[in-house]
Amino acid sequence: MSPSRKEKAAATRRRMMSAACRVFSERGYGGTTMEAVATEAGVAVQTLYYTFRTKSDLLQATYEWAVRDDGPHPHESQWWQAVETADNVHDAVGHLVAGTVPILERAAPLVWVVRSDEDARATYDFNEKLRIDGNQKLIEMLVAKQPLRVGLSLTHARDILLALTGPQQYQLLISEYGWSREDYAEWVTGAVLRELFGVEPDSTETR
Repeated sequence: MSPSRKEKAAATRRRMMSAACRVFSERGYGGTTMEAVATEAGVAVQTLYYTFRTKSDLLQATYEWAVRDDGPHPHESQWWQAVETADNVHDAVGHLVAGTVPILERAAPLVWVVRSDEDARATYDFNEKLRIDGNQKLIEMLVAKQPLRVGLSLTHARDILLALTGPQQYQLLISEYGWSREDYAEWVTGAVLRELFGVEPDSTETR
């Protein structure tokens, strides 16, 4: 059976999104042109303009694609639900890291190169606000399973989680220092448990 028009359109959009993510990540926002993305995607530049209108709109769509990969929003995903329903904080943090790492693999290189570009700053700020709001909800879910370590406020806990699971930290360790995905996942799981809850990955007792 030949693919339907809708399936072909969806495949073309995925190809454009993947190409845009690569080009933005390699060249930054200022160095990226619609023509370069169209060439990378193997489509006519008119198709790219028809779909996204402007480079700014394309960047926002690329952010969303990097986070979702054509799937649900994080708060609607299976890993988010697993965090919420986990019986203990160790399992919850494990689900959080397992769900976050694939997002970082796609989004971290993009954020790394566009975060300091003033022309792309509004897009960065908008998406960072979404990440902050999401992490606030995650902290509240985790705290329902295990109290924060003594002296740590909810706001500081959220900020620590944002830093530990953020694209800058991921990109630094993976791309700059050569860590493997497994090394990062193991480290960030332990760091979240220790810094937020004062427990070790293989222990349920607080310090």
